[in-house]
Amino acid sequence: MNQIRIWWATSRGKVIATLLVLWLGVLVYRFDSTRVWIPLVALSSSIFFDLILSYMRKRQWAFTLSTTVTGLLIGLIVDPTSGVVPPIVAAAIAAVSKQVIGLGDHRHVFNPAAIGILGASYIFGVPVVWWGASWGIAPVFIIAVGMAYVLWKLRRVWMTGTFLLVYIFVTRSLSLTIDGTVFLFAFIMLPEPVTSPSGKIWRYGLGALVGVLVAVQSYFPVFHLDPLLLALLAANLIGFFFIRRPWAGQTLLKR
Repeated sequence: MNQIRIWWATSRGKVIATLLVLWLGVLVYRFDSTRVWIPLVALSSSIFFDLILSYMRKRQWAFTLSTTVTGLLIGLIVDPTSGVVPPIVAAAIAAVSKQVIGLGDHRHVFNPAAIGILGASYIFGVPVVWWGASWGIAPVFIIAVGMAYVLWKLRRVWMTGTFLLVYIFVTRSLSLTIDGTVFLFAFIMLPEPVTSPSGKIWRYGLGALVGVLVAVQSYFPVFHLDPLLLALLAANLIGFFFIRRPWAGQTLLKR
């Protein structure tokens, strides 16, 4: 019980709770066995690969709540009809991105779930369907209620808010913005603490930047990939080099 209280006290514990409620809601809304075991495959794969890579790097088994968040996101976004291989590959890519590419612990470049999902989508040619949040208006309330306090504590309310404002301007539609898919992206994936700088102007500017990149990808598609995830990864890269500013002489490959 003490461990559960500790987990709940962290922002990631509340994110996990929100994602679990979202998962339970979609099962109640429309039960399908694939919607049960595909997220379980993604979650277990995410934990497995993260443990293996952490042991290879540091000779110790390290489990973090962020790994659970990554696994749940993969399981709730990758097309559940595509089979077990895409979520497993997505989890592997996410773990490599988090454990290998960066400047040390908690200093990875890309949002792990985003790069894993987009990578698996590209490799297997399967769509990014966001199925865990695209079952009506209920996911909007679940995500907004579950994440409001978390965003406030992380000082990222305006990051999400500016993105939604730009997204409304781009789509010219309030109904397309107040959508479970957009809310899952804006409230949970965009403000991921490690890859979303929150200092000074970027507390507001990063969300606007991602919104602009979504518009660019939507109107002038270079890659036929999910515009939300592609915009987020592009912003991660820009933020890493121009906002977070890695120290000269450090390598992007963790040792």
